[in-house]
Amino acid sequence: MTFATFFRAKKQQPAPVNQLIEDMRDVRRQLDAVQSCFAMETNEDLLDAAIYQREALQARYRYLLRLAKETGLAAPELPVIPENKQRQIN
Repeated sequence: MTFATFFRAKKQQPAPVNQLIEDMRDVRRQLDAVQSCFAMETNEDLLDAAIYQREALQARYRYLLRLAKETGLAAPELPVIPENKQRQIN
């Protein structure tokens, strides 16, 4: 199974709402952890790694948000990334 096939197969299967919310919370926790590491890191290579990891997590979060919209999920408990936190690493 290729990388593209894996993601196409995933997209065709609707995610259960509870799993979708839990995935979003998990990505949010990971983003907070990456932000903490970034704030304490001084090594240039590790700073780059934190930036790339953050970008990957944000892409995953956007994907999950898109899935939530497609399923009609509108819940106040969805974790939201504040706009000011999104721009701190840039």
